[in-house]
Amino acid sequence: MALTVYKSSAGSGKTFTLVKEYVKLLIKRPQDFKHILAITFTNKATEEMKTRILKALEEMGAGKETQLFKILVTELAAELTP
Repeated sequence: MALTVYKSSAGSGKTFTLVKEYVKLLIKRPQDFKHILAITFTNKATEEMKTRILKALEEMGAGKETQLFKILVTELAAELTP
């Protein structure tokens, strides 16, 4: 499995990107959830990321078509297109 590092300034959307990539990995391989490591540099940022991941999963489970859901559908469809 590859290592991906996201580095950018505050307020640039890192947490959104981490949440999107985490959920995308879960969709692709749900059994691998214990093998995904997402690291942030503060406890506050870690809690924010965890909260957003859980919220995204809850919303998708409830059938809500959020911005994140639409992006994931687009990106996953593009990955399946030859």
